[in-house]
Amino acid sequence: MVVIVKPDDIRIGNRKRVLSAVRRGSGASRTDIGKITGLSAATISAITSDFLHEGILMPPLQQETGTPGRGRPKVALVVNPDAAMVCSVNFQLNFLSAAMVDYSGATVSEHTVQITAQENTARGIRTALIDCIEIALSRSGRGQSALRRIAIGFQGVTDVDGTKVLWSPICSDRNIPVQRWLEDRFGVPTRVANDCDMIAQALNWRDPDKYGENFAAVLLAHGVGMGLFLRRTIVNGTQSSGIEFGHMTYVPGGALCRCGNYGCIEAYAGNYAISRRAEGHAENTPPAGLLDPPDLDAIGEAARAGDDNAIKAIETAGAAIGTGLASLYALVDAFPVVLVGPGANMFDLMEVPIRAALDCAPGGNRYQRVDIDCYPDERPLVREGCAISALLVQDDVMAERRVHSEVSN
Repeated sequence: MVVIVKPDDIRIGNRKRVLSAVRRGSGASRTDIGKITGLSAATISAITSDFLHEGILMPPLQQETGTPGRGRPKVALVVNPDAAMVCSVNFQLNFLSAAMVDYSGATVSEHTVQITAQENTARGIRTALIDCIEIALSRSGRGQSALRRIAIGFQGVTDVDGTKVLWSPICSDRNIPVQRWLEDRFGVPTRVANDCDMIAQALNWRDPDKYGENFAAVLLAHGVGMGLFLRRTIVNGTQSSGIEFGHMTYVPGGALCRCGNYGCIEAYAGNYAISRRAEGHAENTPPAGLLDPPDLDAIGEAARAGDDNAIKAIETAGAAIGTGLASLYALVDAFPVVLVGPGANMFDLMEVPIRAALDCAPGGNRYQRVDIDCYPDERPLVREGCAISALLVQDDVMAERRVHSEVSN
């Protein structure tokens, strides 16, 4: 098959590469951009001049060279923070936060509220979202015209088009049309994503050398979720966000899960499941209410002090997680893992059963030493993932804008 590449496509692609180089480096000289992109000096000069004229990049800032008095100083270009503003929203159990983020990635303003279970109806979620975003926007001191797009990390299953929440453990309503609500109210493109996907997006952006190719972020909180990167791309289902790691089966017909099924990984590794076992309750005891999340730190300390029930609860959680990972490794080969959320604070107690379960994966002990990192606080990662995903899409819009306007003229 012959693929025809249009000159405009090449120009747009080059503009995207230049803008990406500047954003990724938090500033870059034209020489740096050339090393990163492989583009010619003339092409880089033309593109950066256009970006400066359009207000997308800032006027050059002088930087010191390593040898004073020798050679010309490097001229660094940086993203203009005033070129656009995006909104990053994190909606999780009992928690809602909206942050206004400028085009350079800095937080301009924010607003956070506690959401009770009684408010978690579709109508309550709509009201809470709009109110929270409006307050964050008003605190920014910038008008609504500065806002270019909204990205939301939501606890639950979202559709692959990023328009709605198909199912969430924090709301009994289904097919919640979040995108339509916010686009109608704020008039800017909006995308809703699974919060674990946004955690993985943030890690990928923070450390592309370590989390650039293949890895999984496993959220260990009230629920258990996963954001999975394979071949530099977030993996989703054909219709939904898809990687419902916590609802893979660990023990058929086993412990009662919050989702209503029996034997899910989450029914052993979610914080309510760990608490249930640590307190000696039966496996079919309904999960504790959403308003009172258990104190995992206290359970961890009890285990370290020798409490048998607490030890067993945490080790069982580790075995469930490790077995789930082993099942995935049988499908796609091994990848590094990042444990995220409050459950990560108990990794010292979970590691042995996790690695013992991995030892049973196809391929045996070659999976024993897979890299496992820990980030106990997931909320900054969700926010950062939403912000960078929105900014990268806005970069594409900026890169295409001038070329398209020239064609239309």
